[in-house]
Amino acid sequence: MNLFSFPISRTNYAIDLISARMHDFKIMETIVISGTPRSGSTWLMEILESLPDYKSVFEPFHPNWYPEFRKLGIHYDPYIPTPEDYPKLREYLGRVFTGKAYGMFPYKHYLAPGRVLKRLTANKLLVKFVRANTMLPWVANTFDLRAVYFIIRHPCATIASQLVTGYFSRITKEQFLDEVRKVSELAGSEWLMDKLSGISSQIELLAAIWAFENYIPLASERPYPWYTVIYERLITDPEEELDSIFGYINEDVPEGARKRLRTPSKVTRKTYGKTYIGTPKQLIKWREKLTERQIDAILEVVSWFGMDFYGNEPEPDYDALKNWRPPF
Repeated sequence: MNLFSFPISRTNYAIDLISARMHDFKIMETIVISGTPRSGSTWLMEILESLPDYKSVFEPFHPNWYPEFRKLGIHYDPYIPTPEDYPKLREYLGRVFTGKAYGMFPYKHYLAPGRVLKRLTANKLLVKFVRANTMLPWVANTFDLRAVYFIIRHPCATIASQLVTGYFSRITKEQFLDEVRKVSELAGSEWLMDKLSGISSQIELLAAIWAFENYIPLASERPYPWYTVIYERLITDPEEELDSIFGYINEDVPEGARKRLRTPSKVTRKTYGKTYIGTPKQLIKWREKLTERQIDAILEVVSWFGMDFYGNEPEPDYDALKNWRPPF
């Protein structure tokens, strides 16, 4: 933490507090975005934030930024079965979705004058998570939200970005296995559990976490109570995908969304730059960052979950992803 982190964090907290006292945020107007770390969720958040009345709530499951969440004692990214109830978590998320949870994040770009003005004047919320995929079905079925967006990205691209930026999961192998065992259909596969128990490298663990965090939403009952954004399609067919994303909530595409589509997210531009954003090179950057052995290991682990719609190609098999069903 540098010298300026604390005052920046306190100022961001104060802005959220003032905003909550100025507006009556309603759950039925709140939009949620969920994805794994480095899946493009921040980029999607910034695109949707072009809606004039919306401001973002950034990572309310981050224990260092949200003291109220830290007090719940919920560890990283737990699996939450859809039919069950979790009163403390439900109460906390109710506060998040109505603007009553205040973040102490140390990002000074949130203090730019235009950003502060929107944070104070916007009367609707856009809440972004990278720690909610394994509870996304529960969240979507528990709260009467305006919309939920789930974003998925190639596991090799996601993990390459995690390794480069350091935004990867801190969950241990033992914690991960404990969560998998809570999912009866996965725990019931002795073959899968043996494979997962034999994981011996960081790359394999990151691949298994990616697979699990995306398996839970994709294995949910259809029709899904969310819109699935495929990161690669947002790159290769941006205009049509923007129409679909905003059409899901019956909104026209704001002009600002098209501009943000060509701009890397705040958490990406310092590491990767922006020269390849919005070009085909963006989809193959992971081939420069990972070795062949790492790529093979990632794809093999993901295949254990039957998620073979991603392979060596930069884009998924879109039909296979659309029609995918859990193998267990």
